[in-house]
Amino acid sequence: MSDQISEAQERYLDAIKALRDQRQQITEDQAFTDPANPDQWDAIVKRQRETDPGGARPCLVFDQCGQYISNVAGQIEQRPPSLHALPVDGGADKKAAESLDGYYRYIEYASRAQSHYARALTSAARVGVGYLIVRPSYVNRALNWQEPRISSEGDPMRVVFDPWSVELDGSDADIGWLLHPYSQRQFKAEFGDKAEMVSFGSEERQTVRNERESILVAEQWRCDYQDQKWIIALINGDEVALSEEDAALKQQRGEPFDVRGAYTERVKVVKWCRMSGAEMLSKGPGQDADETIYPADAIGLVPVYGYVGWSNGRMTYCGIGRRAMHAQRSYNYHMSEIQAYVATAPKAPWMIDVRALNGQTGPIWDRANVDTRAYLPYVGVDDNGNPIAPPQRTSPSVNLQNLMAGAERALQDIQASIGMYQANLGAPSNETSGVAIDSRKQQGEASTAHFPANLAASISQVGKLCMQMVPRLIDTRRQIRILGIDGTMGQVTVDPEMSDQAVAETPQGLVINPNVGTYDVRVAVGASFATQRTQAQAAFTEIMRASPNLTPAIAPLWAQTLDVPHADKLAQVLTAVAPPEVKAVLSPEGDDKPTTSDLQAKVQQLSQALQAAIQEAHQAQQDADEAHQQALEAKSNADAREDEVAIKAYDSLTKRLQVLGATITPEQVQGIVQQMLAEMVAQPSPTEEPGEAVEGPGMDGTPAHEMAEGEQPEPMEGAMPQEDPQHEAAEMQAIQQVAEGQQQLAQMLAQLITLEQAERERIPVRDAKTGDITKVIDRLVRSAPETMQ
Repeated sequence: MSDQISEAQERYLDAIKALRDQRQQITEDQAFTDPANPDQWDAIVKRQRETDPGGARPCLVFDQCGQYISNVAGQIEQRPPSLHALPVDGGADKKAAESLDGYYRYIEYASRAQSHYARALTSAARVGVGYLIVRPSYVNRALNWQEPRISSEGDPMRVVFDPWSVELDGSDADIGWLLHPYSQRQFKAEFGDKAEMVSFGSEERQTVRNERESILVAEQWRCDYQDQKWIIALINGDEVALSEEDAALKQQRGEPFDVRGAYTERVKVVKWCRMSGAEMLSKGPGQDADETIYPADAIGLVPVYGYVGWSNGRMTYCGIGRRAMHAQRSYNYHMSEIQAYVATAPKAPWMIDVRALNGQTGPIWDRANVDTRAYLPYVGVDDNGNPIAPPQRTSPSVNLQNLMAGAERALQDIQASIGMYQANLGAPSNETSGVAIDSRKQQGEASTAHFPANLAASISQVGKLCMQMVPRLIDTRRQIRILGIDGTMGQVTVDPEMSDQAVAETPQGLVINPNVGTYDVRVAVGASFATQRTQAQAAFTEIMRASPNLTPAIAPLWAQTLDVPHADKLAQVLTAVAPPEVKAVLSPEGDDKPTTSDLQAKVQQLSQALQAAIQEAHQAQQDADEAHQQALEAKSNADAREDEVAIKAYDSLTKRLQVLGATITPEQVQGIVQQMLAEMVAQPSPTEEPGEAVEGPGMDGTPAHEMAEGEQPEPMEGAMPQEDPQHEAAEMQAIQQVAEGQQQLAQMLAQLITLEQAERERIPVRDAKTGDITKVIDRLVRSAPETMQ
């Protein structure tokens, strides 16, 4: 046997000796409050009554403690406690705390924690203590994924807790054992044939050979203290304490920090193992049979206490059964005597002289209160032959009225000993108003308020263990399940290697890092979500009945509390017909999805904008055509008229490009290019009139070399003399303007070609009712040249 086993056995026996009186009391209280067969008679009194010479007297049990125990446990079942995470420093994040809240709810859901809470509290109400247990459990053994799980132990005698612990939540305990009984078949199946069948705690350390005898295997948590070196580092301007492991990890990641100092302190490390009385045993398949580091800073056994006291520096505790024990036994005695009186009182109505029987009378009178007879014999004469009067029938020494009064007094003593009366259990009382009934109920609950308070303290310790386990068990990026307050299932990603931020929004969803920041745990005790839903429905119903004008505003909320089919659809319908102010509250901007009417209105707006754009394009085309016509009619006045025509043509073409730029198609671009080319070819010179020949300066078109020598052509009416300097300047200016206009048209042509070759996206337009595609719009993408936008 190893030194670890020997040390564990010695510490276990020391704890058993220190807890001997307390464990003896727990054993008695368990038998006294056993719901199946309560043993509520003193052993000596019960033996005397059963061996009475006149016949065994009844030892009846009228259990009154069970209803009070159930009432205490029922308070938790009606208002179940739940764990909540609280961010307590600047590094923690509220969204991360909300995700941890959902993770806690999922842990409680997967562990069936509510039933374990009720089980531990029931044990505390019965014998003074119950136990909750927190262990890491595999959720994916292949990937070595573990999560915390909560359980309980219904038999406190299977737990040996640190006898020197004085905290209500047991957070100061240094050691604890949970005993698991195994049959020989189960022991061999789990630990193999080579494992020695020696029970833990056996002082003789003898191998169990009787097949009906159990083998005790101990699951042990113990605290060990080790020296830990801490480094004071400066990170982002703040001084923080890092362990050597954390500092080495930051160096591997290349995260800069400045070392300011170092110190060493003793830290607590919890070690966890399973062992028999001969050797270490594995905690599960595929695990080593040795001590491992428990992923928390306290042992995984969490006590839940009932009535608590301290004596000689030690904690003492008891349950409801111990405090009501004597009054309960008195009640059982009086009720048993009443039953015996009613069932076995003498009923023989006649007296007969013994001489008429010719037999013995002793045995008959001895069992007069046991047997029911038609008569009782007596001796009618004395030894001298003188007649003797028949004996008179008398009642027992303790009459029925005294027994009933004693039973009533004992019942009051039971209620006074625990501070709960029949009115707290629903029995009729003198109170008639609702306020008085609630006041009496609160008084009864106040007398047992320490039970849920002690449970809340223990559950808070359970939450702290879970909080410490989360970053130690989830050491790689993975998704965890979360549970909403309404019971809806969800997921969130945990990434312990994320940069120094507690939460991040990604396209894949929310990502949290529980290693950043510090979170605490609080326990909220209240009605369950189903109860709150029912209460909300009743409240909304009363508001609508009292104020009918508020019905349109309250109806959507009321519909959400209904547990009927299509309740969500009903809530949506009522929200759709609610007043705008209420709709804005129920569906704030950014949270609501667009309705069909909203989409139809949007499509109608886009259609109107498209029609306006097309009309603007047509108007621009008409303006351009009119400007071109004016240019053809006003070529005679080339100086000012040509400039105006060019400006209007450029402006009109610019408008056309601006309007058609979003919806222009390649066919439209080709039409515009062909039209502009035709206009450029047909454009005449500004210096000639329509139909005028340009072959020579003659009046009738005769070439200049055929005119007579010295003959001067006659000036044409309205024509400007050739030798006029102003006319030559105007002509040169008109030619320059035409050249500039042609250059601008060439630039526009190049832009149109670029526009035709630019990348487009095709946008389908769907019918609002049928959803069919009615047409497709080509639109330039943002990658097109800026000149085309």
